Amino acid sequence: MLQLGPLDTLIGLFGPFAIPVLLFVAGAIGYLVIVALGRG
Repeated sequence: MLQLGPLDTLIGLFGPFAIPVLLFVAGAIGYLVIVALGRG
């Protein structure tokens, strides 16, 4: 098992929900970056 510190704790807490949550957060951040670049 990888030791990721806080991420390891989050995965331990959320279990199977961790992956879709991380994907959603990554997608939201990516979208905001694209919007920010588009406005610039």
